[in-house]
Amino acid sequence: MKLQNMRYPLVKLPSDTQIALFLIKEELKTRKLFQALHEVGLDDCYYLPHLDTLILQSVGAHDGTDETFDAYTQIMDRRSQKINTDHERNMKQAMKTYMELKRLKKIRQSKNEG
Repeated sequence: MKLQNMRYPLVKLPSDTQIALFLIKEELKTRKLFQALHEVGLDDCYYLPHLDTLILQSVGAHDGTDETFDAYTQIMDRRSQKINTDHERNMKQAMKTYMELKRLKKIRQSKNEG
């Protein structure tokens, strides 16, 4: 059995983490699509979903500040540029994004406590 060809992780993730990863992956794909539409001149599309608050809440990083939202947007924009048709690569980007958002949460919490 070749482990590199598996579509499922070797460990079971908690359901809240799976939900967050799913939302992040879908948001990354959506951002990639809308970036491509922007490049061909289609801007301000009504159908752009806004999962930002939901994603921030799912990773526990939502504090309602512009600073957190700006950092989130930078992370998502950077990671969405690396999305393509490879499921494994997209999941890897979703996981990296999840970890960055968790670090953002810790940074924001430490600033609020200090």
